Amino acid sequence: MTDQLQQYAIIDVETTGLSPKEDRVIEISVLKYDGREIVDRFTTLVNPEIRLSPGIVRLTGIDNSLLKDAPKFYEIARKIVTMTDGAIIIGHNVRFDYAFLRHEFSRLGYRYVRKHLCTMRLSRKIMPGLPSYRLSILAKRLGLALPGHRAEKDAETTLALLKSLEDISIDEEDDFAGMLQTELKTSVLPAGISREKIQTLPEETGIYFFYDIQGQLLYVGKSLSVRKRVLGHFSNDMSTSKSQKMKALVRDIDFIITGSELVALLLESDFIKSEQPPFNRSQRNVKYRYGLVASIDKKGYHRLSLDHYGKADDPLMAFSNRAKAENYVLSLVKKYELCQKMAGIDKSKEACFQYHLKACHGACVGAESPDAYNARVKDALQRFNYPSPTFAIIGEGRSKRENSVVLVENGIYQGFGFVGKRKLKRELDFIRPLVKTRPDNQDIRKIINSYLNRKTFRDELIDFDAG
Repeated sequence: MTDQLQQYAIIDVETTGLSPKEDRVIEISVLKYDGREIVDRFTTLVNPEIRLSPGIVRLTGIDNSLLKDAPKFYEIARKIVTMTDGAIIIGHNVRFDYAFLRHEFSRLGYRYVRKHLCTMRLSRKIMPGLPSYRLSILAKRLGLALPGHRAEKDAETTLALLKSLEDISIDEEDDFAGMLQTELKTSVLPAGISREKIQTLPEETGIYFFYDIQGQLLYVGKSLSVRKRVLGHFSNDMSTSKSQKMKALVRDIDFIITGSELVALLLESDFIKSEQPPFNRSQRNVKYRYGLVASIDKKGYHRLSLDHYGKADDPLMAFSNRAKAENYVLSLVKKYELCQKMAGIDKSKEACFQYHLKACHGACVGAESPDAYNARVKDALQRFNYPSPTFAIIGEGRSKRENSVVLVENGIYQGFGFVGKRKLKRELDFIRPLVKTRPDNQDIRKIINSYLNRKTFRDELIDFDAG
């Protein structure tokens, strides 16, 4: 098999569950293979220091009594490091095994990194069109010893599968060594996604979609480079159970080029709210509980403070929980040198605590005039107010010959559209028909205001109320 100097470590682990972050290894088997024969092997139970669930006991036949006197992972860590040093790790759905190893080592303060190759992916390439690529199904089809949810037996079956795949490729006159090298380069991809699919993705600004095998939308994302961002999803070694589960489900990827980052942000938000993808949480079914409101007290001081969302009349900004709301208000207080008491954060009856530290100018005790204090509040309010009730943002389009147009009219987001640069007229009556109506909401207003307040804002802003 390929270069005789190359060493391989065929690995299989049994675990307490599916999450590398939360669950633990209970059995591991490593077969050291030099391309011709097994030169070393190591198999052991591992004490996970937690009790097994009945489901895992039924699946593996391993129970808590068997693990009681087994070594803990730190006791076998050196052996695993030594056996896999300089070797390519091979496994069936290898990301599962590799992710668990990385997390076990990370708990010991050790960064475990190895090249790895997946026989499931390799099987899809050499034996395309099969209804299933589970190890047990492939073993039965090829007449191999069946695996049995025990580490050593599954590792031996994986090695037998690897040898069979090499034999098939030789019969088909395929370059097996070349296939291995290609798989090593693409090993970060989910089993259902090919390198060819990734190559069809644009290195341009837009949004992308992950779908499962039934065509159900799993996730929507936005990026200045769709291809780069998609690859980023698949190269974090499944650090969380969420990313691991999503990668296992992804079978197709699609995209929409927008050219404009603002349009990408707005369109991403629209899809998340309308389609409710299960792996998007930030804007899905957000329940706002607090709102930031502006008011004027009896002494003429302008105040920015929090209120319950239902009581707040058209809040400047909405929040899903109290902690996020208070942290945001504190950031405004610090940035614009406002008073914590005036913002409702400090409940002191007299001067706020910050005044004693000379971090507050004294509006809370009348030491600062309303005019002086209100000038800074006005500066803070600029980040929430649109620059004008009716305006358009002209940005990059989907090609060099096109512009994007985002329209806000009478303070309400209308939507976006595209127009050729040579055809563009900076007139409201011309722009209105270009725009496809989209829903307005708190998240949309936040997106537009944040975009306008960027220091790097380079788009053209047309103020239709400026005369």
